[in-house]
Amino acid sequence: MWNYRVVRKKYVYHDSLSKKERTDYTYSIHEAYYDKNGFVGAITKDPIEPFGENIEELRHSWAMMAEAFGKPILDSEEIPEPGYERIEDPIGSELDRRVKDFESGETKGIPWEQVKKDLEAKWGSSDEDACRKQIDDERLEKEQSHSEAFIGISVLEDLITKICTDYINHI
Repeated sequence: MWNYRVVRKKYVYHDSLSKKERTDYTYSIHEAYYDKNGFVGAITKDPIEPFGENIEELRHSWAMMAEAFGKPILDSEEIPEPGYERIEDPIGSELDRRVKDFESGETKGIPWEQVKKDLEAKWGSSDEDACRKQIDDERLEKEQSHSEAFIGISVLEDLITKICTDYINHI
């Protein structure tokens, strides 16, 4: 499982003017990954920015990030969190297994062309141009819906309420 969390990072440096050690902190939003018991085992190396393949996904990404402010702040120096168990982390334990298999020579990397060939054998060939056109049509439709529903709302509170309502209806 993952979600967005606010992460505090500590920076210790030597102040050349005062000759003292100083500590500063920064705060940012990261993806946090959990074990089955709910303890954070890892966060993304770099902060995450809102992102989507269309305007709707971007809005939902922003709303999910806003939820991070309702959770306790994570201290980057305490990740993995006390209580985290790698064996109880579905992603971490699977990655460990794959790395072990790869390092032992039991598993080789699979070239993309082979993956594509296997997918076509299982699901049939796909018309990439038609697929891209469908994605582009959906993107334009979502932009039009966004323009009609959100553009022109001038009061920030009303805009945030509408975005959050849209996200809640989505989930």
